[in-house]
Amino acid sequence: MTRSAFATSVTRSLDPSPARKKSLRRMGRRTIQKKGSRTAVTAFDASQLGNWEQDVASLAGMLVHEVKNPLSTLNISSQLLLEELGDAESPRQQRTLRRLEMMKSEIQRIEHIISSFLQLTRPQQMQRDSVEVSRLVEDVISRNREAIELEGVSILFQPQETARVAGDEALLHQAILNLILNGCSAMPDGGELFIRVLESNYRGGDAVVIEVTDTGVGISQDAIPRIFRPYVSTTEGGTGLGLPTTLRIIRLHGGTILVESEEGQGSRFSVVLPTQGSSS
Repeated sequence: MTRSAFATSVTRSLDPSPARKKSLRRMGRRTIQKKGSRTAVTAFDASQLGNWEQDVASLAGMLVHEVKNPLSTLNISSQLLLEELGDAESPRQQRTLRRLEMMKSEIQRIEHIISSFLQLTRPQQMQRDSVEVSRLVEDVISRNREAIELEGVSILFQPQETARVAGDEALLHQAILNLILNGCSAMPDGGELFIRVLESNYRGGDAVVIEVTDTGVGISQDAIPRIFRPYVSTTEGGTGLGLPTTLRIIRLHGGTILVESEEGQGSRFSVVLPTQGSSS
């Protein structure tokens, strides 16, 4: 596979600082076993988690009928009230306007959470395509690079020619984007995001690994097993649904996610996907 101009330019222009290179190399030594290597890494494997989807899915129907429809009515009503109020002149009208705008914003936020929850529990219809992983990761980065860099985060992408993966390209795109955004949220003051694709062995089978390493705040060892539960977030403003959704998608593809983190140094999320034709 020939590296694209995008991948080459990112690698050259966003090379980490010497201190960050040392940190990334240190984290790089603590990874799952690579082909030709005898070093195995201690990391949390999300395959240890139970299938909580069955438990939360039973709540989805109730949420649809009991919460979503009334919220839609409230959203429309708040919008109509804002239109009727028009330009606020008196201090009392201005206070009323601010409260209505806040109410409308919070209603929309709850609607977004419910929609994300329903997406999390809804049965997925998977397409079985032959996915070129490095090209897919590069596409996700190119579509979101500008917005990410505006937040002060630099991206270093290291592609590699690997075997293809059998899976749904749209779902894998969503999972990769979720992990990238998760890494960015761990760096509120900016930082560096190192993404690479490589081949590996996992539980006796060939696999393709997508590593997303950030230089953010890190996650405590006690919190790591809980981050894949719905509504558990270690970052301010997070919904706690991105990682559970990502894990669900990766499990649908017969894969898992490995996590390692050091508080104050950063975290690495490694998506492990069986190669096309290998046993899951």
